[in-house]
Amino acid sequence: MEEKILTSLLSTSRRLMMWVRKFPKKRFLYNELRKIDEEYYIGVKGIRGVGKTVLLLQLANETEKSVYFSADSTLIKPFSIYEVVKSLAELGYRNIFIDEIHRKPNWSEDLKTLYDEHEVRIFFSGSSAIDILHLSADLSRRVVLKELPPASFREWLNIKRGFNIPRLSLKTVISKSFDLTNMYMELHHLWMEYMEKGGVLYPESGFYEAFENSIRKVILEDLSSLREINVKYETDAFKLLYLVAKSAPFEVKYSTIANELDVSKNMAIRLVEDLSKAGLICQVQTCKSIRKEPKIYLTIPLRKFFAKKGFSVNIGALREEFFINHVRWISEVCYLKGKRGEKTPDFQVGEWIIEVDGERKGRYQKPDYIATDGLFTGRGKVPLFLFGFVY
Repeated sequence: MEEKILTSLLSTSRRLMMWVRKFPKKRFLYNELRKIDEEYYIGVKGIRGVGKTVLLLQLANETEKSVYFSADSTLIKPFSIYEVVKSLAELGYRNIFIDEIHRKPNWSEDLKTLYDEHEVRIFFSGSSAIDILHLSADLSRRVVLKELPPASFREWLNIKRGFNIPRLSLKTVISKSFDLTNMYMELHHLWMEYMEKGGVLYPESGFYEAFENSIRKVILEDLSSLREINVKYETDAFKLLYLVAKSAPFEVKYSTIANELDVSKNMAIRLVEDLSKAGLICQVQTCKSIRKEPKIYLTIPLRKFFAKKGFSVNIGALREEFFINHVRWISEVCYLKGKRGEKTPDFQVGEWIIEVDGERKGRYQKPDYIATDGLFTGRGKVPLFLFGFVY
């Protein structure tokens, strides 16, 4: 590589590593990544806007002989990952931080070769669609791949509102709900604002414009690693997200999607699977029968984003979405579906059965706990907003 290209690359790295110092708060994954054995390369995947770049730069600042570059930089367009890393290694860098690695062809083969040469350690980020296990069995043994989920309610409050709320276990949230509610009750009303502008960490000014642009990039660029994307597919993907956003829980079935989008049922299933891999929607399976269809939820803040197109959001869907988008990252979750006419609590989360509902919910469905949109505790009630502190 030419000296002037490397000089520009290093200058950009230094500038960005200085810039990131204005973000002292860190995502929960930061500490987990620091504990991983140095024998492994580290990969971080996740949807756009959740803080992968900032996380990489924060780690780079705390690591000796480190340098950062983005794989989609025009400076290195003619060069492979292998060529760029080898040039940086010749200059003495031993910890290489690579952003957007999926934008370079043959990146996984380059990583395998670099790992086998044992000259550098690599930290990289990529889209949610990355699946190391299916790319290469050899690479999967060399890389620890972690997913950075959307910022939790707790992280959003800490990063965007200046709080310093500690991470709480699910057991603590359930068993200490009375004390925690008294401690944090002034934050209760902010959960709805979080549903509008939480999850992703874009600046307040131009938030929705940036978010819409990121959705388009996920569909047009990130999903291209799964299959060929055409205009019809792009349109159907947006229609599916819109359909889920305006619907109540359980209203969106594969047959509904097929009818609304004028596609086959198989294509409807494929769209749901693709958008799940891309991190835009999540599926919650039934607890007992794999033949029953999953519940489909959106990643925060997609539902409120699409609501700006002119429809009222189902409040029950918002509550469930808040709950699911937090507990699914720390526990196995499935939904309980009874026989026709039988009232059944919504979810099994680990060892507990938890019903998600409004402030006036009673105990007639006999769950272990009720995640309620209010501040009342006792008789198994746990304020919903507290579940936003579990990661």
